[in-house]
Amino acid sequence: MKSLRIVFLSVLLLFLVNMVWGQKSKKPKLPPSAIKTSAKISMKSEYSMYDSAVSILEEGVQYYTDDPEMHYLLGKAYSYKNNFRGMGEQFAIAESLKSDAKWMEDIKSLRTDKWIMVYNPGVDAYKKENYDTALVKFITCTIIDRYNYKGFLLTGYTYTAMKKSDEALSYMERATALAPDNPEAMKGYANVLFDSGKQKEALEIYNKVLEKDPKDANVLMNLINIYKYNKDFDQILVYSKKLIEIDPAFKNGYFNVGDIYLHQKYATTIRVLDSLKDDSGEYPKDEKTAARIKDLTQSQADYLVEAQKAFESVVALDSIDLEAQVYLAEIYGEQNEFDKAVNILDALVIKDTTNCIAWQDIAVYCTKKGMTLKGEEASKIGEKAMKAWKKAEDCMNKPK
Repeated sequence: MKSLRIVFLSVLLLFLVNMVWGQKSKKPKLPPSAIKTSAKISMKSEYSMYDSAVSILEEGVQYYTDDPEMHYLLGKAYSYKNNFRGMGEQFAIAESLKSDAKWMEDIKSLRTDKWIMVYNPGVDAYKKENYDTALVKFITCTIIDRYNYKGFLLTGYTYTAMKKSDEALSYMERATALAPDNPEAMKGYANVLFDSGKQKEALEIYNKVLEKDPKDANVLMNLINIYKYNKDFDQILVYSKKLIEIDPAFKNGYFNVGDIYLHQKYATTIRVLDSLKDDSGEYPKDEKTAARIKDLTQSQADYLVEAQKAFESVVALDSIDLEAQVYLAEIYGEQNEFDKAVNILDALVIKDTTNCIAWQDIAVYCTKKGMTLKGEEASKIGEKAMKAWKKAEDCMNKPK
């Protein structure tokens, strides 16, 4: 043991003398075996001469660039100094040069330990919205282990939080390449694609995620957002119904369904019916037109029923959703159920006296109801319509 120490000290002394006097030549003074032996001894716990090991090995890898063990030893020396980036870089070089060496398990163990040591503080910083610190930690994770998708994924999340979509996209793409079947990586990548305006690419990945988990509510919501962006109302309806199946208490799902039936499908039938009229504003009397009118009228009724059920569900889940109440009143009005419509709106304007649309609808539905009445009842409902119309005018003319 004593002789080994003497050899080690002699090698180390010779190495340091060469450094001090700048005698480095194109050819190394020491063979690779001597450099590696000296470094190994330096890193023994009884010496803990990590700086010396780093100096010896940094010099050595400049000469012996193709020596995988020397790169491994330098990475290990860096790990003792908590130079995690340097460690990751050297381990990667060692692996690229030789993947079946006995020290590969040591690389794996060190990499795992140091990765966790950096990753956990990164997560804590991310949760506290300290994104600059989190970013440094997560990027370091990608250098420590270039095969672990989570480092790339969290780096992508952090860049997203910092509103740096190009950088986020690059890291998310790498995360997906490392874990092509991982739903978390796929969703992260698709989210960034969506935020970057790449709707088609995002849609493709979201659908792949759904193949693995058809009940992923977050993915369904993101798909709905894409279809809203593209104004694909049929698909919004499909995925909103799927969300309701997954979560019967999902209010926005019902709202989407009601909105599409009322303002897209029902509204479309009105436009189509109007287009069938001739120049005099009347429908042609032929059988084909009559059949078409019958079908459209039935569709109107069906769409209103579906919209009614959807908005009733919204109001049942959230009694203070004023927008849903206005739409529900609108549906009752279209079905000539004026009392139901006005009752909803009367309660609504008590809660919100500045709701111009509600006042206007009260005036309209009271007027329509008054047309079916006579005498004193017609007079009373007409007076209510006039007051509501005045409220609507005052509301709309009020400076904002």
